[in-house]
Amino acid sequence: MDRFLGQEIQDAKERVQFLRDNADAIEELGYTKPIPTAQLDVLKDQLVQNNIQLRDIRADKKEAMKEFSNQIKELEEVGDKVTEKLKNRSEYVSEQCYKFIEDNEVGYYNSEGMLVFQRPARPDEKQPRLFTKSDFQGSNPFLRTGTDD
Repeated sequence: MDRFLGQEIQDAKERVQFLRDNADAIEELGYTKPIPTAQLDVLKDQLVQNNIQLRDIRADKKEAMKEFSNQIKELEEVGDKVTEKLKNRSEYVSEQCYKFIEDNEVGYYNSEGMLVFQRPARPDEKQPRLFTKSDFQGSNPFLRTGTDD
């Protein structure tokens, strides 16, 4: 069979009429048709523009995802802290406390006067000292008579 048929007819309508008149049947058929060079150039330009936009959108998405991730991380940290406080019904604080020793027990009180910690007294806490090392400043405490002040 010939590769081309009716190419000598220049008018497209007349060529279609010629093919219709001489065909044995007309059927719907799918096939691949080569694209003209001019249309290929247009498609290439379209592809380049599409890829540029895609690259820009992906960069914007990456930046937005990073920002969202940071916001989510901050909210999760706050949520974890609040959950821990709710779970324990208390929170850990560090503040000045006042130490009291009574009957072989040591108690620590906060500024509100509430007992926050209690333990048995250590041996060095049970008996108060009358003199400290700084009172003697290097001299022998047994040699002091009390008149050398």
